[in-house]
Amino acid sequence: MTEPATATSAHPQRKAAALPPAAPEAPRTPSTTGWLAFLALGWLVVALLFYRTAFAGDDGDYKLVLAAVLLPLVIQANLLAGAAVGLWSTLALGRRKPWAEHGPGRWGVGTAAGLLTGTLASGAILLAYGMSARAVGVVAVAVGVAGALGGALGAIRPARILAAGLSAALLVLVFLNVVALFSTPLLDAFGSGDTAAERYSANGLLAGTTAVIAGLVAGLAAYWRIRRAAARSGDTPKWPIFLAAGASAGLLLIIAEFCTRLGVAQLLSLAEKDISADTEILSFIAASRLNTGLVVLFVGAITTTIAYGRTLPKAVRD
Repeated sequence: MTEPATATSAHPQRKAAALPPAAPEAPRTPSTTGWLAFLALGWLVVALLFYRTAFAGDDGDYKLVLAAVLLPLVIQANLLAGAAVGLWSTLALGRRKPWAEHGPGRWGVGTAAGLLTGTLASGAILLAYGMSARAVGVVAVAVGVAGALGGALGAIRPARILAAGLSAALLVLVFLNVVALFSTPLLDAFGSGDTAAERYSANGLLAGTTAVIAGLVAGLAAYWRIRRAAARSGDTPKWPIFLAAGASAGLLLIIAEFCTRLGVAQLLSLAEKDISADTEILSFIAASRLNTGLVVLFVGAITTTIAYGRTLPKAVRD
């Protein structure tokens, strides 16, 4: 009577022993691209609030010039926000819908996400800013186009290069605008005086120094982001990945500059008086921004490459 009971009780044990142990569930970690999109949107809100000063008070040619001077701030912030939201949207939707991560579907999702970001920013400008309808419309269109273009950039792969570049670009934009807020004491420190030659020399020194520091910030931030992503995934990125990530921040500044020039030209065309002197000043500032973007691109790329080389074994470097 005891043998059947023993056989019956041993059978479930043999069956359980034959099953493989269950794999532990991987811990859920917050999406770094989600935080990046959140911070980029926060910077866009700050830029829109600051840009409101260009539309305060009475309408006039002075407001058009001031709006043209501050337009790069909004274009850069919206291009960055559109790219960050586009990157996050394509990755988040691609985990559930394979078509959203491959081919035209990814580009469509990224562009739509960036266009939505630009549309919301444009709507805020149209509803909140009390300037002439034509001037506000020009700014709104420029912001919307920048958002859509940024969303298309968010569909570029590999995603880790883009995420590192956008993180570096966010730090660079914050740094450049902080320097702009304290430009007067900084120009005095660089030798700005009463003559035009002294002011021109001080502006050149400040712009060059700021661009080099911004390039170093972009390169180091992109390098750190790539290394952190590599540590999580366990792979070993090659040097072109670091090079592309370091150059991304400067490339975004250059793209934003060309978008800005289209909007500035349309704004100045609405002026009723002769503003040729202001136009020359704006052209000088635009050339300075383009030079800054080029310096950030090259210095950022070189910085990440040097940082990558320093991590290699001595035998490999030799």
